[in-house]
Amino acid sequence: MPSEQIVQDVVSQLLDVDAAGLAMDQRFAEIEGWDSVNALRILVYLEREVGHSIDFERFTKAETLGELAAIVGDAQAAAA
Repeated sequence: MPSEQIVQDVVSQLLDVDAAGLAMDQRFAEIEGWDSVNALRILVYLEREVGHSIDFERFTKAETLGELAAIVGDAQAAAA
């Protein structure tokens, strides 16, 4: 599954928002329900989905869904 789709699915499920309304250039601060606790929940779910750890430092520096999808894509490649 493409990393963008994984990110959209996980974020929409955990934050109870419409996946169709999530754009890759969208900043986390613009997503209703995004906070530090939910960010960590999202990280854990993404790691489970990908089957590999995600670079925490890069995760904390990411500001958009697209940046997060790139990190997830790198984790997918490392898991393969």
